[in-house]
Amino acid sequence: MTFDIIDDAFHYVSDAPRGERCALLHRPTGKVYLASFKAGYDERPAGSESDPDYLNIPHRQEIDPGKPLLLEFVRSNCPRELTLVESLFARSGAFRKVKDLLQRKDLLESWQVFEVQQIETLLRQWCAKQGLEL
Repeated sequence: MTFDIIDDAFHYVSDAPRGERCALLHRPTGKVYLASFKAGYDERPAGSESDPDYLNIPHRQEIDPGKPLLLEFVRSNCPRELTLVESLFARSGAFRKVKDLLQRKDLLESWQVFEVQQIETLLRQWCAKQGLEL
C-alpha cells in the first residue's frame, strides 16, 4: 500500500466539512471506498462499518493540532510576534488574523509549506498507529 492512496483519501474526506464525507480503507487489499453523504454517493460495502478489516480515514480536524502547530511555526520563524499571536487567539477569527500577520511578514508561503509537511507527518504517524505498512 502506498502513502498516496491514504493521502488522497484523507484529502477527499478533509476537503468537506467534518462528517460530510467518508473514506474506508480495506486493510487486506488496500482498496479505498468513498462516500459523500451530501451528494448521496456511497460505495462502502454493506457491513463494512463494523468489520475490523475496514479502517476509517480521518478528517484533518482529527489529526491537525491547529493552534499548537501555528504557534510552533511562529516560535521558529517570528518569535517576537509570539505574544501578539497568542493574544489573537483570545478573539474570534484568530487564524485569519495570524495569516494576515504572516502575509505582512512575508512568511505566509513558508507557513503553508510547513503546514503541509507537518500534516503529512501527522498522517504518517496515524498510519503507523493503525499498523499500516506503507
